[in-house]
Amino acid sequence: MNTIRMYGGLRFKMELPAPEMPIEEVPPPRNIILPLSDCPGIFCRPLVERGEVIFKGEKVAGDPNNRMIPVHTSVSGKVTEISSYRYAEGGNTLSIFIESDGQEAWKTALTPLEDLTEADPIDLMRSIRDAGVKIIPFETLPDAERAGTRVTPVRHFVINGIGHGFVGSIARRLLVERSSDLLEGVRLIKRMFEPEKVYLVIGHKHEDVIQASMESGLQDAVEIVRLHVYYPLGHPHLLFKELFGKEIPTPHGKAIDEGVVFTNVDTVIHAMEAVKLGKPLIERYVTVSGEGIKTPKNLKVLIGTPLRDLVEACGGFKGNPGRIVLGNPLDGMAQFSLDRPVLKDTRWLWVEPQGHVIKDKYRACINCGECVDVCPVRLMPNFLGKFCEFSRFEEAASEYDLYTCIDCGLCAYVCPSRRPLVQFLNYGKQELTLKEKENANG
Repeated sequence: MNTIRMYGGLRFKMELPAPEMPIEEVPPPRNIILPLSDCPGIFCRPLVERGEVIFKGEKVAGDPNNRMIPVHTSVSGKVTEISSYRYAEGGNTLSIFIESDGQEAWKTALTPLEDLTEADPIDLMRSIRDAGVKIIPFETLPDAERAGTRVTPVRHFVINGIGHGFVGSIARRLLVERSSDLLEGVRLIKRMFEPEKVYLVIGHKHEDVIQASMESGLQDAVEIVRLHVYYPLGHPHLLFKELFGKEIPTPHGKAIDEGVVFTNVDTVIHAMEAVKLGKPLIERYVTVSGEGIKTPKNLKVLIGTPLRDLVEACGGFKGNPGRIVLGNPLDGMAQFSLDRPVLKDTRWLWVEPQGHVIKDKYRACINCGECVDVCPVRLMPNFLGKFCEFSRFEEAASEYDLYTCIDCGLCAYVCPSRRPLVQFLNYGKQELTLKEKENANG
C-alpha cells in the first residue's frame, strides 16, 4: 500500500477475484429473509400475511408515504413468518420470512418496453421506483419527486465504476460483461433526466473496461473518466471534488442539491431491467473475497439468500474465519451469523482468517499524526477521538468539523495505539443527533 500524501487515503493490494473471472450464479435458496426497513424509524407496510402463497417478483411490502422503495420477493413459495430479525447494522427489524417452493414461478409474464424514445420520463421514473430500484436518493427529495409525479432536475449523472476504491471490484466485472446493458441504462437516464453529461468513472489501468465500452458503443454515450484509484476515492464526497473541483457542503449537504447524482453500475443495469423487462430488484452482484475464503468469486445472488450460501459457492472457508464483514474491510459491518441475508445494498462479503485478527486493548494517543496523514477529508482524527472519548461533542463539531468525517476507517487502521477512532467519532455524531432531537421536541 502507498500513502497518498496530498489527498489522504491509501492504496491497498487485496485478494480479489481475477478480472477475467466471469460472474457465477448462485442457485436459489430454500428460505429467504426480507427486512422491511433500511432506514432507522421508517418501515414498509407488509402486503402479505403469514401462510400466504406468493410468486417470484411479487411486491410484498411498500411504504404509502414513499419514503422507502418497495420490497419484492426473489422466490416463489409461502410466507412462513412476519416478525423481527436481528441485523448487525440496525438491530431488531421487522422482516418477512419466505420458504421457497422451488418453482421460481412468476405471477405474470414480464412486460418489456420496446422503445424509450416515446416513453414519458415521469412514467419511467415511477416504474423504476416501483421496481424497488433507487436510481436517485428518493428519500431525500420533495414529496412530488418521491411520489413519482415530477422528475428531479439533474445536471450531471456520475456512474461509479471503481466501487470503494480498492483495486478491482464487482463493478469492473459488470462493465466488462454487461457493457451493452449499461449503455441501455445510460439511454434511459438521458431520456428521464436530460443531464448535461453522464460520467463513467473507472480505474486508469482497466483496459478491459475500455475495450468492452468501445465494442458496445458505451464510450460514445458517456464521458469516461480514468482515475488513479485509492481508497476511499469511491465515496461521493471525494468523487465530487475530483470531478468538479469543489466540495459538497457539510454537515448536511447532498450531491443532489448541487444537481449531481452518484450511482453504481449495477443500479443502472437494474433500472434498465425494471423498465425494459418489467423486472423488479430481486438479485444482487456480490464479490466474495478475503484470505479466509478458499476461492474468491464474483456472484449473482437472489436478495434474501443467507450468507452461508455465498460462502459455500466459493468453496467454503480457508481455515477458521476470524471476521466476516459485509462491505469493505475498513468501513463494513462485521456479522455474527451466516443466516444473515443478502440485502439490496450488499456488494461485498469479505472474510478475514482467525490468525489475522488482532485482539488488543487500545491505548492513549501518542500524537504520531498517522491518522492525519491518511484522512481523505483533511481532519485531525487524533483530536476528534479525544474530544468524543471524553464527551466533548460540541467542541468536536464546532472546532474540528466532526460532521465532515465520512467514516472511511483509515484513521483506526493506521493507529499504532489501536484506538477505535471510528467508533469514537460515530458515538459523538449520535449523541449530538440525539441532543438536537431533544431540543427540537422542547
